[in-house]
Amino acid sequence: MKAAIISDVHSNLEALQAVEKSMEDLGVDEVHFVGDAVGYGPDPGNCIRWIMDNTSMMVMGNHDSAAAGLMGPGSFNPNAKAALVWNIGQMEEQELDFLRSLPMRQSEGDVTLVHANPMDPGGWNYIFSLWDAEMNFPFFEGSFCFVGHSHQAVVVAMDPQGSVNVVSGNGFSIEEGHRYLVNVGSVGQPRDGNPSACFGLLDTERGQFSFIRTPYDFSQTQRKMMEAGLPKPLIDRLAEGR
Repeated sequence: MKAAIISDVHSNLEALQAVEKSMEDLGVDEVHFVGDAVGYGPDPGNCIRWIMDNTSMMVMGNHDSAAAGLMGPGSFNPNAKAALVWNIGQMEEQELDFLRSLPMRQSEGDVTLVHANPMDPGGWNYIFSLWDAEMNFPFFEGSFCFVGHSHQAVVVAMDPQGSVNVVSGNGFSIEEGHRYLVNVGSVGQPRDGNPSACFGLLDTERGQFSFIRTPYDFSQTQRKMMEAGLPKPLIDRLAEGR
């Protein structure tokens, strides 16, 4: 079984469509969504509806929560807040209802999904360090916990003795007795210096996980953002992957 794990779409339809084509080419069987359908970009409604129609497991992100009125935007910087307010104005009630319905975490079999971290999903704290990651392993069961939020793809593994380390490279072979905390990066706004959309691919038959980078025409997204009057720093960063 091949499962794609996507996160932080952020209303970027062009990136999502490119990822959809990549998933088709890879023969993906199901798609899991790790939060933040909206915010920043110009196509909130279309991105929400794609997620509604195509994902089998899904959780809420902080931008989704704020758009749905479940939290205030006070923690957002001015550019993010301005884009979120604009996004809310473009959404239909059915789409807002969908965002309100999303769980904070979801587990099925060996997989747990949560947007920020499993220790305190609603606190929206980032996992930035190896210490942060180690503190979160006791708060999920099974072999895999997939997160997003930081927009930076990284894997931390815990071996059977409880030691943790960062797994380098673009993927890994699944080792018996190991557990994995995986940030799958961002579809709609990567922040690792690479503007290509990023998602994760879990292949349980082959016992492998891979990060997939998918180029897309970000100039189309930038053009729509400019036409919508969205903040210029959000437009510029798409070309720079930051």
